[in-house]
Amino acid sequence: MPSSDSEGPSTPAAGGEAGRVSAEAGRVSAEAGQVPPGAGYPGRELMLLLQSFTTETDRYIDAMGRRYGMHRTDLMALSAVLEAQREGRTVTPGILSAQLSLSSAATTALVDRLGKVGHMVRERSGTDRRQVQLEITDSARTTGAEIFSPMVEELIQVVSRHSPEEIELLSTFMAELRDGLVRAREKAVRQEPSSSGSAAASSGS
Repeated sequence: MPSSDSEGPSTPAAGGEAGRVSAEAGRVSAEAGQVPPGAGYPGRELMLLLQSFTTETDRYIDAMGRRYGMHRTDLMALSAVLEAQREGRTVTPGILSAQLSLSSAATTALVDRLGKVGHMVRERSGTDRRQVQLEITDSARTTGAEIFSPMVEELIQVVSRHSPEEIELLSTFMAELRDGLVRAREKAVRQEPSSSGSAAASSGS
């Protein structure tokens, strides 16, 4: 039919134009040191697996949080304070607020909520009575063990199948990736949002 004949030649042309635009966008992004979404680059499959691992971790935490009646932020707060205690660091409400990117009011509500269920307490510093420190309780440790033990047991089984040399290599690699994420976050929060991004945020879209 005439309509089919007229549409046939235009489709490759449109596809070719789209391809040229996409290639040009990729070239510009590459020159700017950026990786366009979906672009091929060394280690892309590994990055996708890490993304999938993070997603599954989030799903696990959400599922267990619902089972124990705890918000994701509750678990993140307990984890942050527990990690600090293991490393001999002090956590104040202000430090926790910065770590979780919460306002002072939201942090107060969080600590109050965890305090009501017996998972976190406020303690006065032994050296500076004006300073309030956060401590987690034995109840929080017990609940944390119940929540995370199934996940840890499965992951330990996976790790145990590898040699000490492989584990050392992977540990170094994961530490480098973690540090890279920290640098990315610090760099991103310092950047001014684009005009289009600011407009979208202000409009609530």
